[in-house]
Amino acid sequence: MTIQKTSKYFIVVTSVLLAFLTALSPFGIDTYLSAMPVMAKSFGVNIHLIEITLTLYFLGFAMGNVFGGPLSDSFGRKKVALTGVLLYGLSSAGIPFSPNVEMVWALRVTQAFGGGFASVTAMVFVRDWFEGKQVAKLATLIGMIMMLAPLFAPVIGAFLLDWGGWHAIFFFLATYAVVLFFIFLALMPESRHHAHLTHRVTKEQLIGKYRIFFQHRKAVMMLLTISFATAGMFTFITSSSFIYIEYFGFTHRVFPLLFGANVILYIALSLLNNWLLKNKEPEQMMKLGLLLQLIGGIFMFVGVLLPTPPFAIIFGAIVLFVGSLGLIFGNGTAVILNLMPEISGSANATIGVSRFILSFIAGTIPALFQTGTLVPIGVVMFSLSVLANLFYLVFKRS
Repeated sequence: MTIQKTSKYFIVVTSVLLAFLTALSPFGIDTYLSAMPVMAKSFGVNIHLIEITLTLYFLGFAMGNVFGGPLSDSFGRKKVALTGVLLYGLSSAGIPFSPNVEMVWALRVTQAFGGGFASVTAMVFVRDWFEGKQVAKLATLIGMIMMLAPLFAPVIGAFLLDWGGWHAIFFFLATYAVVLFFIFLALMPESRHHAHLTHRVTKEQLIGKYRIFFQHRKAVMMLLTISFATAGMFTFITSSSFIYIEYFGFTHRVFPLLFGANVILYIALSLLNNWLLKNKEPEQMMKLGLLLQLIGGIFMFVGVLLPTPPFAIIFGAIVLFVGSLGLIFGNGTAVILNLMPEISGSANATIGVSRFILSFIAGTIPALFQTGTLVPIGVVMFSLSVLANLFYLVFKRS
């Protein structure tokens, strides 16, 4: 049984399904954040070695995007999505049986590869069906639903940590993938029909699609804008357990409340974005979002340089920095996809690759240069917000 493309029912059902598909990433990232100190003790290693499991996830996710986008252009979105979900689930189930942290690293890469391979198709489904502002609205709607995952993921993770230890968190992720696989198989219609598929993709075709993208100056500038903005968020996420639990001394039960504040602002700004898109263009909403993120970056930078960083300043700066993405990411993605409708799969894959490669680098820097303070984290987040704004200015002048 599959749903038919009819009015509001089609939009609601597919948006929810695609949001759950996209949520593979935040669930894979946010559910185990509060468990990092416990995992470090379990494996007898420093917490920063556990943080590497997160930065490696970004790398694996980017690799999944590289292949998932172009292959979805050739073989169909649904097949690629289901294959990725299956790999994600199998890898999640294997992590609790890892004998050492190195095996966790390896399985996190394959888990992320599956997540990236699958979730890259979500926005491309939307672009196959809709155009113009409708893409931006649905992108923001999916992003808003998806952001419920990082709101609930830390809560679920904290509960599972108390109930069954860190192992239970990854069994939950495996179960989530299995349930999603069968629901997606039953309900989601294919958006790229067989008549438009080549069923065969050569290396030259794969490279050619990316070459087309990088020859488009405006698309590249917008890509860099949203990639640097998003990398700043993942810099925080990578170090969030250290910031709130290790540095400020909160428990893993309080951690979800602190983390969830980011999501609440993200959702609020997403709702505002969809309302304002009736009369505004996506680029205008992005400009506002980037300004808010820059303000958050400035307060973060100033706060970490103080002899004793005040929790209120750091917390407020982080919430503003992360929440501003409710105005940035969906609009930026829509701008790129509308610029390149013929290679939307490859274009969306490029977005994912760029975001997560930069997130891998940005998230690794504070871990490598950790001094026991918040300075490396604040400097990286501030620098990324400045670069995002600069690339947006270049985009407007292109």
